[in-house]
Amino acid sequence: MLPRVLITSPYPDFTKLTEDICCELSVEPVIIEAVLEDAVQKVLKITERDEIEVVVSRGGTAAALKNNVSVPVITAEASDYDILQALWEAKNISSKIAFLGSYYHQGGYEFKKPEKILGINIKQYLYRNYEELENMVLRAYEDGMEVVVGGGQPAVNMAKAMGMRGILIYSSRRSIVQAIERAKEVIRIRRHDRKYTQRLRTVVNSVEEAVILVDEQERVMFINRVAERILGLDNRVVMNKQIKELNNLWLAGVYQDGIPCDGHLQELDNTKVVVNRYPVNSKNENFGVVVTFQELTRLQQLEQKTRRKIYHKGLVARFSFDDIIGESRAIREAIETAKKYGHTDSTVLITGETGTGKELMVQGIHNISSRKEGPFVAVNCAALPENLLESELFGYEEGAFTGAKKGGKLGLFELAHGGTIFLDEIGKIPFSLQGRLLRVLQEKEVMRLGGSKVIPVNVRVIAATNLELSDAVQKGDFRADLYYRLNVLKLKLPPLREREGDIELLTNHFISSFNKKFRKNVKYIPKEIRDWINQYQWPGNVRELENFI
Repeated sequence: MLPRVLITSPYPDFTKLTEDICCELSVEPVIIEAVLEDAVQKVLKITERDEIEVVVSRGGTAAALKNNVSVPVITAEASDYDILQALWEAKNISSKIAFLGSYYHQGGYEFKKPEKILGINIKQYLYRNYEELENMVLRAYEDGMEVVVGGGQPAVNMAKAMGMRGILIYSSRRSIVQAIERAKEVIRIRRHDRKYTQRLRTVVNSVEEAVILVDEQERVMFINRVAERILGLDNRVVMNKQIKELNNLWLAGVYQDGIPCDGHLQELDNTKVVVNRYPVNSKNENFGVVVTFQELTRLQQLEQKTRRKIYHKGLVARFSFDDIIGESRAIREAIETAKKYGHTDSTVLITGETGTGKELMVQGIHNISSRKEGPFVAVNCAALPENLLESELFGYEEGAFTGAKKGGKLGLFELAHGGTIFLDEIGKIPFSLQGRLLRVLQEKEVMRLGGSKVIPVNVRVIAATNLELSDAVQKGDFRADLYYRLNVLKLKLPPLREREGDIELLTNHFISSFNKKFRKNVKYIPKEIRDWINQYQWPGNVRELENFI
């Protein structure tokens, strides 16, 4: 879409030159010949009706527009050369020269050098609107001036009516080109910001938590739809208003004094909510606070839903090494190593990029191990909030927290007793839970939340990560003792780009699989696409290739 620019023109020649320049610069212009208040009124009507991205104007008209319209205004400044040229023309008419300038230039123009160069005296008359412009032309007439420079076509007409000569300050092609180029850059930046803002708005509106952004002066900058619903507020109404102005008890309650908190439980109107407040900082500069909150009943529903999803997997490993497609040396060596690990009972740490098939390999290890008749329990450590992950892993006793299920609940370690527990994305496990996990690995026992007794568990742990845990240990984000406890046997899975020949095998496998699934009969892929498939780096590895096919 071409940039849409509204341009105010002070005289016909400016209109024609601007039209030509916009055509050359691929800009879609809307041009009106008007100045000062007349231009402001016309621009307001057009911007209300049409989608104008930037306004380009001159001098006093530009200043008036900036004070009255919400669209960005770019000033097409007349250059010193443009002014000097107009003064030279005026000198050839009379030495009694009046210069009409706008208050856009605070304090007027500096004419000492032009006066010296041209050998003339220039008297300035400043104006802000039509009425002042007319008064200044009249005053110039009363002061005995014979030629008027500036003020646009209206000033020329006024001067002529009083028997004086009027000289227009013509904008050079260069000054107009520079203004249009600046307008294009402003449009580019605004479009980029609009895309970014809309993406961010969509992300924030897609979460199930209420989200509120407050600036450093406690003004509401954004609330998402969930927050609008719970608080009974409209984002468009509350924008840029201070929290205390809104007189909303819930909003004041979850914000309080803006002090950071994480998972704070509080009661509002007999409803329990879990509140988080995160400061927005950059280089020791404060930009406000992000507040998120969720009704406890909603969290409990999410907890139950998450449990159902995990438990409905059946606690069974469905895949074996035979299900791993690939003949490359890299993947065969990885499988052979995994098979050796399957005949031991030690903890295994599997590393590899996302989409390399870590869970498939884990299930293969389980299914050839002495624990293959036991349960296989998989949990993604990054998929659950910290409080839910803790209750999922270790279970809880009845009454451990509000909404806890009667009779309590088995944790995943207890469910995996006699089998294998797969801790996916182990690098994302909160630091506060790493100590409890280490104890389970060392002592082979767990204690439920709210419980007072330890429960022995016989579980083999296999962990996986796409992060380099040794780096996380160096940064202090991951406990060194837990890392060494997990990193007994290490298996690194090769990325697809290093599995020579496997892309072809996997492509054919997925075509066959999706033919059956979608009742299609795709027999081949065009050579140029197949060549591209073989040359592409596949950063998402096998999962990305499968989705592509």
